[in-house]
Amino acid sequence: MTSTDDTLLDPAAEARFNAVVARRRAEDERYSADRRARRLLWLSHHWPEHYGDRCMTIGRWPVCRRCSALYGVGFLVAVATTVGIDPWPTGWDPAAIWLLCLPATVAFVGEALERFRYSVRWQVATTLVAGLAFGRALGYELEQRWSPEFWGPIAVFGGLWFFASLIGHRRRADRSVGDDPDTAEDQ
Repeated sequence: MTSTDDTLLDPAAEARFNAVVARRRAEDERYSADRRARRLLWLSHHWPEHYGDRCMTIGRWPVCRRCSALYGVGFLVAVATTVGIDPWPTGWDPAAIWLLCLPATVAFVGEALERFRYSVRWQVATTLVAGLAFGRALGYELEQRWSPEFWGPIAVFGGLWFFASLIGHRRRADRSVGDDPDTAEDQ
């Protein structure tokens, strides 16, 4: 058999083959996008569907807006504190550090538990205020390791943020399972 017609697929088989190839390419693209998103989590802390409102783009990289505000202000205040430029009188430090962390904590926990909607303005404003406290506390840590002025608020507020995120994620996951027609019981 030397005929080239014998080696060609019939149209139905060719259509099935093309469908398999198209599905495989789509899976590869999804896998590549997921892999890229996982690699970028250390900068963004968010999945691609949240890049638009939760992240800012620096170059081609999505960077968490909350972290850039917190660490930007915090590091500036910490450096200023270590060279002797205090943002407020030293006697105010314990109360100021704890109180300035409260607005950002209320914003984060309220959003994570879906008590109110996410707002870019509210997030940035409260995070800048928390950045002042973070920077002042970081100044203590830079002067003396294991400073309670730094680690106390980090442990308390970090714990609140962590558990609020965990509870909010579980609630959303439970709701999405209830909405999934494949997992819903027949009634």
